[in-house]
Amino acid sequence: KKQDKKKEEMWRVVLHNDEVHTFNYVVRTLVKTVGTLDRVAAFEICVETHGVGKSTVTKTWKKQAEQFCLGLQRSGLTVSISPDKDYKGGHAGLGGDKRTSE
Repeated sequence: KKQDKKKEEMWRVVLHNDEVHTFNYVVRTLVKTVGTLDRVAAFEICVETHGVGKSTVTKTWKKQAEQFCLGLQRSGLTVSISPDKDYKGGHAGLGGDKRTSE
């Protein structure tokens, strides 16, 4: 049990392409919902999502990931969360996603 507290597993908030919302709407929604994103970062997420089909919005602890996911879903976006270690897709499988690496 002690180990759980020490290093909590990171989760990815993943945006999926939907062909419904404009880039502008998605950028505004991402910036409003995820406080750590600015418009430039949110736009890059949109571009990657549009091209690849999905993109990592942010990596954070599970409870925060769930809150971001719910907030984005309430705004009509298609979003899921995934444990970082299990993530497959985007560029993460091929040496890591440079944009979201910290």
